[in-house]
Amino acid sequence: MITMENTYYDASADGVIPIVPSTYPAHVCGFEGREVQTKLGTQKVFNIEFQIADDVNKMEIVKHHYVDDELVPVIKDGKEEKISASFMKGKRFKSVGIWLSPKPAEGEGWRNRNYVQFFEGLGIEFPKTDNGKVQLAEIEEEDVMGLPAFIKLDKEYYEKDGEQRSSWKAFSATTWVDGKKLSADEVGEDLPF
Repeated sequence: MITMENTYYDASADGVIPIVPSTYPAHVCGFEGREVQTKLGTQKVFNIEFQIADDVNKMEIVKHHYVDDELVPVIKDGKEEKISASFMKGKRFKSVGIWLSPKPAEGEGWRNRNYVQFFEGLGIEFPKTDNGKVQLAEIEEEDVMGLPAFIKLDKEYYEKDGEQRSSWKAFSATTWVDGKKLSADEVGEDLPF
């Protein structure tokens, strides 16, 4: 073995920085909508993909590490250690499924509550009737691509092959008032190089 001068690896400083649940600035960079047959009939489900915005460089979060597969805050000098969230910049996350129930049965309009809240959080304005009801419309890709939002990121748990697994998902979107809409080129394909 040949020792290399001034070449070190410190797991506490150079290791992987885990993603932590928080609210992050992002832009819509992907859109998928499809019909699904359920016991309620034909439903539509939408998945929105977000890219964490450059503005995340201005954010600080509590640094975490894994202890026995559990995410715990790093404590330094008796306080939670804070770090820049800049390592999140450019990362992409899909939303949880956002369901639209066309023509819900009487008294079941609540099934569309999440659909309305999610897309209004992105800044979509649905028309309203004279008596204040929201007239739903099916969202299309051009309605949302590039829109800025603050997304609540957390783990979604599921079971696969008898094993509990998780993936990071955007659970909600809220209006990012100072955020700027990006062009299609600015939120294009995420290239692996």
